[in-house]
Amino acid sequence: MGKLTVKETEELQEAGILKESTVTQMREKGLVSTRRNNKRYLKTADGTLVSPQLYFQGIGKAKYSKRMTELKEEFNSLVGKYSIKTNNK
Repeated sequence: MGKLTVKETEELQEAGILKESTVTQMREKGLVSTRRNNKRYLKTADGTLVSPQLYFQGIGKAKYSKRMTELKEEFNSLVGKYSIKTNNK
């Protein structure tokens, strides 16, 4: 079975087909994709665009723990708050 994309998951939630708790369980089981293709950027003091990233060094093929997933979601929320989307890069 393939994974659902983030967009597909959001559409199913908006349609009332999936609850947040169900989506969380699906993410924990690896049934929902976690990557998005829309990068976000911050500008440096000289105007260069840089993309903030969170990386768990040494994870290899291990699965994210619940706390790791929570950290990643909080990080993504902060990136969304302080960054901009652009297609120029």
